[in-house]
Amino acid sequence: MTRKELELRTIVWDHLRPSLALLFVLFVLLAAAYPAVLTGLDDALNPNGAAGDELVCDGQVVGSTLIAQNISSPMFFHPRNASQSDSGVDSDLTPPAAYAQVPGISAATGISNSSLDFLVQQNANQNAADNSFTAPPYVNVNALNVMLVELYPSTYSGYCAS
Repeated sequence: MTRKELELRTIVWDHLRPSLALLFVLFVLLAAAYPAVLTGLDDALNPNGAAGDELVCDGQVVGSTLIAQNISSPMFFHPRNASQSDSGVDSDLTPPAAYAQVPGISAATGISNSSLDFLVQQNANQNAADNSFTAPPYVNVNALNVMLVELYPSTYSGYCAS
């Protein structure tokens, strides 16, 4: 190797070394540290978000409050149809849509309309308290159905056995 080639190699390496070091530092910051910080902030600000908001019935996890369940029984509240939901898995209804289902559930279960209306209102109030002003009024169908099973065990025997 000639002296000129050696000098050229040294010059290239002197310029390349800081670029590679910067590339490594930026990779560590942007690919590891930044996502870790954002994940930590999300966990602190929204502790149930990453866990999927587990839905518990009689002490056992039976689903998530975030994902609609496929329900065919007339004894339960039904989520929106997939064509009415942006995601197709939305477990929330407007309060009027939930109230519209009350007479059918009452006929199928024998639970009074007023009791079912009260549960819908209670669920909507809890959701409003949990979300303050960040969300429009809604009823979580999954949580409402678990309330039915837990409050009326004779009517819903076997649906949530512990």
